[in-house]
Amino acid sequence: MDRIAALLDAALARNIGSAAVLSIGDAGVEVERIVRGHTRRVPDLGEPIDDRARFDVASLTKPIVTVASAMVLAGEGRLDLDDPIRRWIPGAASTGTVRHLLGHASGCIAHVEFFRTMRVGEHPDPRGELLDLAARVPANPPGVTTVYSDLGYIQLGAIVERAAGLPLEEVFAELVAGPLELAARYAGIEPVAGAVATELDDPATSERGLVCGRVHDENAYYGGGICGHAGLFATIEDVARFAQAILETHAGRPRGKLLPSVVQRFAGEAAAPSTTWRLGFDTPSREPGVSHAGDRWPRDGALGHTGFTGTSLWLDLPRRRWVALLTNRVHPTRFGTSAEDIKTLRRAVNDAAFDLLERR
Repeated sequence: MDRIAALLDAALARNIGSAAVLSIGDAGVEVERIVRGHTRRVPDLGEPIDDRARFDVASLTKPIVTVASAMVLAGEGRLDLDDPIRRWIPGAASTGTVRHLLGHASGCIAHVEFFRTMRVGEHPDPRGELLDLAARVPANPPGVTTVYSDLGYIQLGAIVERAAGLPLEEVFAELVAGPLELAARYAGIEPVAGAVATELDDPATSERGLVCGRVHDENAYYGGGICGHAGLFATIEDVARFAQAILETHAGRPRGKLLPSVVQRFAGEAAAPSTTWRLGFDTPSREPGVSHAGDRWPRDGALGHTGFTGTSLWLDLPRRRWVALLTNRVHPTRFGTSAEDIKTLRRAVNDAAFDLLERR
């Protein structure tokens, strides 16, 4: 643990964000936790954080909210993975299915900066407008290849809402957060209290200033803040509990409303050939030096996901292990070397965590 703590301390000393928290689990229980840093470093140094600090987990929203909710709905028979997207979103450009959306094989492109038009003028229904924009972008044939797509998960979040008959934040609270005793939530009318800061926006191009307690992702921010691809705020305890729930349920010990057969299906199926993606989770690349999971994390039975703000979660299903790392690497800016720096940090931390667990 001294080695891992030194990695986090060195990263913060190099201004890779202002805060970092880590949870390591083995055999289905947390065995180590580290908390470092402050809520912000600009415009002044914020308060020291503790393990109740809430992080904008960015794309970890996808597995924790959207995928987990889809798992529950599929297990209850309210969502069929073979449903055409157009059953739920009639105007969708993609001819794919819910399964294709889950596995990033719907033919949707990766990203469009919808916020550039949405931040101007009046938008009485920003959530509906963002969905309409994302759904109508021309798509490629589904099931051929995978392209990691925020547009696909904006649509998947809406499908989850329609299948459950509730807004996404209520679906998450009822199906996932409540049963698993997670405090994680989306920002509402007021910013999330106890959050670490993300980016200090350029005043020449944005009115947001220092983003804190509001979603960092601009499409989510201007699209109402509650989306299938981003927007969740969570503590390290929340992410560890989620990891534990997935691992234990996959092993046949259900947690919350999750069913083993459904979790096993999501973990084992792909929506296109020759891809690292499963339904809602990535798997580590077998090419050395590539994966954010590092080179020592197992390749067989491993799942994971990363988030743009500097978050990541990697699971080892057979051994019921996890490494969850939350940082705010985009603070005070996403530019410069922070994207490469966070990859280097993730890889080093996961390699060190594997070594630690192997010595236990």
